[in-house]
Amino acid sequence: MHFTASESTFSYFEATRAYIERHGKPGALYSDKASVFRLTRAGKSGDSTTQFGRAMYELNIDTFCANSSSAKGRVERAHLTLQDRLVNELRLRGVNTVAAANAYAPCFMAAYNAHFAKPPRSRQP
Repeated sequence: MHFTASESTFSYFEATRAYIERHGKPGALYSDKASVFRLTRAGKSGDSTTQFGRAMYELNIDTFCANSSSAKGRVERAHLTLQDRLVNELRLRGVNTVAAANAYAPCFMAAYNAHFAKPPRSRQP
């Protein structure tokens, strides 16, 4: 988890770099279908891969987008849980800057993962 001032391709690069520095390179990333992960149509060159997708390909990190309704639901439920719990935790701890939120994030994620983490059933998208 990495906080930034706005959501952009650059902020996803920042978050991915922070993750890799802390945990090492993941085998895959599972995401929603935000435009940073997936183009709705091919660009002028005929390529339908985003900058982020190309970078993950170069790093040999698979990217999977939630395609089924149940998969989308899992992603959205995770986001809602994070938004609800995390906002409350930040408020309780008086965290009110991006830097302070990034400093607290590892502690929050350790507790969150201990409670909610499950191994994937399959590596198939």
